[in-house]
Amino acid sequence: MMETPPPRPSAWQLFTAFHSPGRRWPGALRAGLAMGLPGTVAILLGFEAELLLIAAGSFTVIHGEGYAYRARWKVLLTAGALFITGAVAGAFVGTVVWGQIEAGATRWWLLLTVAFATAIAGVGIYVANALRLPPPGPWFILLVTGASTMTHRLDLNPVEVGAWAGVGVLSSVLVGMAPALLNPRGPEEDAVRVLEAAVADSDGSVEKLHQAQTAVTHAWFTLADARAIHAGRIVDASGLAERTLAAQATLVGTGSRAVDEISDNRNYLDVDRVKVPHTRPSISYRLYRSIHPDSHAMMTATRVMLACLGAGVTSIALGFNRPDWAIVSTLLILQWGPDKVPGTIRGVHRFLGSVLGVGLFGVLYILDVHAWTLMLALSVCLFFSEIFVTRNYALAVIFTTPVALMLGGALQEPVGVTVYERVIEIAFSVIFALALLWLYRWDAEPAHHLRLQLRCRRAMESLLGALLTSAPDEALEQRRDLQYELLSERRAAQSLSRNNPDVATQRWEEHLHLQRTGYALLDYCEAHGDTRLPFGDIQSVAERIS
Repeated sequence: MMETPPPRPSAWQLFTAFHSPGRRWPGALRAGLAMGLPGTVAILLGFEAELLLIAAGSFTVIHGEGYAYRARWKVLLTAGALFITGAVAGAFVGTVVWGQIEAGATRWWLLLTVAFATAIAGVGIYVANALRLPPPGPWFILLVTGASTMTHRLDLNPVEVGAWAGVGVLSSVLVGMAPALLNPRGPEEDAVRVLEAAVADSDGSVEKLHQAQTAVTHAWFTLADARAIHAGRIVDASGLAERTLAAQATLVGTGSRAVDEISDNRNYLDVDRVKVPHTRPSISYRLYRSIHPDSHAMMTATRVMLACLGAGVTSIALGFNRPDWAIVSTLLILQWGPDKVPGTIRGVHRFLGSVLGVGLFGVLYILDVHAWTLMLALSVCLFFSEIFVTRNYALAVIFTTPVALMLGGALQEPVGVTVYERVIEIAFSVIFALALLWLYRWDAEPAHHLRLQLRCRRAMESLLGALLTSAPDEALEQRRDLQYELLSERRAAQSLSRNNPDVATQRWEEHLHLQRTGYALLDYCEAHGDTRLPFGDIQSVAERIS
């Protein structure tokens, strides 16, 4: 446990960070195949114009990567349903808006598009942050939903748009689950292998330590999804959990106490503890606990909605026809929360990556891609999107940008107009996003951290109350929730040290006290699973947290 707040990572470290979460090419290949296989059939059957809609559904496969197969199919079906629903809803809104505009109504009908996309962004960001979903979060879903408002040019009704997106979703599910036929433990084995390699490569630097700690998190969560661990205990005989414990012990033994979060990858486990963690609390618990004005999810969603509204309205006022593009750009910068410095770096990444991506689109436009060349371009872009989506924002955005532009019908517009308008929209979207990041709720991190300290105390009280009438093994839900709150408070304290170091220094002793007391209670429960705690011990802990 760190005795002092961790040092701030430099802006240059954040800007140049290139994460290495294991082999990405198998997932990237699946992303390309999820588009390429149904795309080939569509071209052979004469449905060339529908390639872009298939691509919209093919983004589904990205959301399933890294999950154990016992959980992956659920993730894929859920993401697929959201993509189809978003495509249908977006196409319907686009039909209404553009029908009115083409009939002579004012272009301010595009405000309906802005309101629709902003609402999707707000809800998606709240859910993603409340559940702590890994990258890419809701960004691809909003991208498809917003771009679908432009599909009226394809002369397809909303149901047809959803059906073609569904083809891409079906392909994603089949391609995403196919490797299970060869190696049903593949994701768990890969996660542990990546962890061992990251630990072996750790040299104490911030970047290497972060990669190793992120690998610890991913390994434990993958094992939990595969039902290899349960309630803080190993229930699988494969040896993968034991290898994870050994790798984590090695990492702890290095003695490094540097920053464990320098990007959008979430580290939920206290790497200093060589214990089998409990799994995540229920979805309902995570969603309900975030219904508070000072919660990370609520503050992030509020920022996103205000920035999206501002960027969308500005886009319309400037005479542009793609306010969804400005909204998507804003979302990408703000989607992971209130951290000011990392958020600013994301803004820079967004601008640079998008400008290069618009340039790549210009090259594809000049080459006049269609049919087979269009399918090849889409598949290649999806491949590299998956390669870079968890490694570096700027690089990932280079390849997602052409897909977003083509999905929105940019191939039917003059390329000069597209390049000009999209670059300008990117610029003022970054400005809106950074303004909200730095000026709205300047006290966001201190308020969020204070709330989580209170939640830690309440979680300990809840566990102690359960232990008055039952043995620790009968209070698994309360133990799980306490671990979750301790991890949340630790992450918030580290964020505070980056953005409000003076406040962090003032609160650091309280932070350490909560962590030590909470984990001491969890350790006691683990060591005495079937034994009722003496009342005196419960009273002693209660006094420590009072």
